[in-house]
Amino acid sequence: MTAAAPDPSPEDAARRLVEDVLEPLKASFVGKDEVVDLLGVSLVAGENLFILGPPGTAKSALVRELGRRLGGRTFEYLLTRFTEPNELFGPFDIRRLREGELVTNVEGMLPEASLVFLDELLNANSAILNGLLMVLNERIFRRGRETRPLPTLMVVGASNHLPEDDALQALFDRFLLRVRCDNVPEEKLV
Repeated sequence: MTAAAPDPSPEDAARRLVEDVLEPLKASFVGKDEVVDLLGVSLVAGENLFILGPPGTAKSALVRELGRRLGGRTFEYLLTRFTEPNELFGPFDIRRLREGELVTNVEGMLPEASLVFLDELLNANSAILNGLLMVLNERIFRRGRETRPLPTLMVVGASNHLPEDDALQALFDRFLLRVRCDNVPEEKLV
C-alpha cells in the first residue's frame, strides 16, 4: 500500500491553477482575460461572481470550460421566472416520503456541485431567490427540517441586464465580484 501524496502547498496549488486552468482559458478565449482573472480570484476566495453581458459574449462557454478544466462536479441551469426549486435542488425522494420523511434527492443537482453556474440569474422567481440566499452566503442547503452543508466553491451568475426589481437586491448583493463581458473588439479578432 502506498502512502497518499501530501496536499500541495498553497503556492503550488495557486501555480497549478494559473498554469493548468487560467492561462489555457485566456489562450482559448480572446479578449476575456479580465473575466478569467476574476473567475480565478472568485475560486480562490470562495466568493460568487456575477458576469454581465449581452448574448453571445462567451459567458456560458467560459464557465463551462472552467468547470471542465477543474474536473469537479459542475451544475449549470438557465433560470426563468417559471423555474421551480426542484429543478435546482432536486425532487423530494418519493420512497422516503412514503415512509414519512421529507428528504430531497440531490443526485446530480446543485447541492452536490463544487461549481455552480446560474445563467440568466435575474430571471429567477421569489421561490428560487429565497432558496438561493443561504446557498450563496453560507453554502448551506435548507429545505424544511433538512439542512446540509454544500461542497460549493463558487457560484457564477450571469445575466444580460442588471437587476431592476428591488426584490433582487438581496440576491445581487451576494455576488461581491462583478465583471462585464462584452463582445470582443474588432482589432483583437485579427
